Amino acid sequence: MTFATLALAAFFAGQAPAGEAPPASAPAAPAKVVPIAVQVQAAGGDTAVRTWAKELRAALEARKDEFRPARPGEKPEFVVRIDSVGKGQDGTPVMNGALVLGKTTRPFNYTFDDVRVEAEKLARNLRKYAEQMKAAAAGR
Repeated sequence: MTFATLALAAFFAGQAPAGEAPPASAPAAPAKVVPIAVQVQAAGGDTAVRTWAKELRAALEARKDEFRPARPGEKPEFVVRIDSVGKGQDGTPVMNGALVLGKTTRPFNYTFDDVRVEAEKLARNLRKYAEQMKAAAAGR
């Protein structure tokens, strides 16, 4: 055998048989999202505050892939504190609260019409806010 024949034989030995695609490396599995231990706190005994807290807890519990309620005695990773519910300047209801992750607190207010619908919307976005707060804390 000549050198060229040996080179061609070696080349074709590593090739897949005709009609078959070469084996592809397995696609990287997406990183598994670990649910964040969350607690919703209602400040004071105001009925509107308690209603918001109840609806937000239910909305977060439904998002099992992203959140899980903190267990009794466990320090939650992420706290949503509902401080008050009142009326804005235009009469629109406003919920005032804070997001707490470790030592970082981010106050917020949220205008709403229907508590249940808005609690579900807020729950959909809370993971993103928690991740942003984690990244900001890690960057310090």
